[in-house]
Amino acid sequence: MSTLFFVVNQDPFDGSAHGLYCLRDCRALAETAPDDTVRLIYPGALSTALIRKRSHDQTVSEQLNCMGLSFPPNLRLHPLPALRRARGRRGVTVNAVYYWACLLFLRRRIRTGDTLASASFAGLTRFLFLRVGRERGVRRVYEVHQLAHLERGPESKAARTEQAVFKEADVLLTTTEVLRSQLQELAPGKPVVNLGLACGFDPETVSPPEPDASRPFTLAYIGSLYPEQGVQWLIGAWGEITELIHVPTRLKIAGGSPREVEALRERTAGREETVLVHGPVAPGELSVFLRDVDALIIPALNRGRMPYVAITKAYDYLGLNRPILSASLPSIAEVLRPEREALLFVPEDANGVADALARIMRDADLVRALTAHCRARRGEFTWENRSSAWWRAVQS
Repeated sequence: MSTLFFVVNQDPFDGSAHGLYCLRDCRALAETAPDDTVRLIYPGALSTALIRKRSHDQTVSEQLNCMGLSFPPNLRLHPLPALRRARGRRGVTVNAVYYWACLLFLRRRIRTGDTLASASFAGLTRFLFLRVGRERGVRRVYEVHQLAHLERGPESKAARTEQAVFKEADVLLTTTEVLRSQLQELAPGKPVVNLGLACGFDPETVSPPEPDASRPFTLAYIGSLYPEQGVQWLIGAWGEITELIHVPTRLKIAGGSPREVEALRERTAGREETVLVHGPVAPGELSVFLRDVDALIIPALNRGRMPYVAITKAYDYLGLNRPILSASLPSIAEVLRPEREALLFVPEDANGVADALARIMRDADLVRALTAHCRARRGEFTWENRSSAWWRAVQS
């Protein structure tokens, strides 16, 4: 029996897509390797050092149940002391306290044959990799979800930190093929494996839209609200899009932090009949949210990291029994193939969105075909498949 220590710099219960990914990932890794122990280490409050283990496990189990997830017996969650600055609802870890708490935790517990892993937290990962060395016989794994090299330039401090992590890692994992190609150039000679992500929803448990001739056709976005996701652009273009369609149409938006939600509601004030900013939706409540939703959209912009990074929605939408419209970014087209799982449009093209919407509205056979392809494609991107591939890549 060995232990996987998966260290992140984000609370997995903070409502973010990446936080949820880390939680789902570790849970799946634990279920796939029941003879091993998986320890997810993340920043908590300073008072977390005083939490009794039984009370904490009970709270985590309840939180996972609310999210529709089980709590495998070989999964351990460890909130370590950290100072945090408020930023919306999530906060930012102040590195000194949390970094040293992680190091002390690992030095007391990590053993030869164990694995130390992290995902897209280069500063924290470099700090730990340099201090938990190969002399301990520990396998060091880094999941690359984005590249500072692309966003800030190869000479930036962030890119140099990232490069140091690549040098120290034994195995590098990516989530898109375009990111893998970039990484092979930055870390020649290192094993680099692309795993993709996984769909977190089962289409058997999500009902199709409820027919109601009295309501407008409803398009929904579910996910993060930072600008590159394109929601702000979509809201700004919504009037133009609906004028091109000439059919009563409504947009529903779910997700975001309280501050982001409030900002969008201010922007859409007076337009609630056509643009509804719902706020976050817990996974267990998603079926209710989707009852009057006819189609889903990913309006991501062709900026910064977006063409390279895995878009969680591109996977999760596969399990929601709705046709999908999406911006045609390389990272998305790897998952949602054009005219099979989705209708793709040029990013920031209102005419393209309108054309795709009109096709879905008038062609029931197209809707059935797209939805069927999504259900089949979802079977390729399960957490079981991904976690099995993860262990193979790390242990080879």
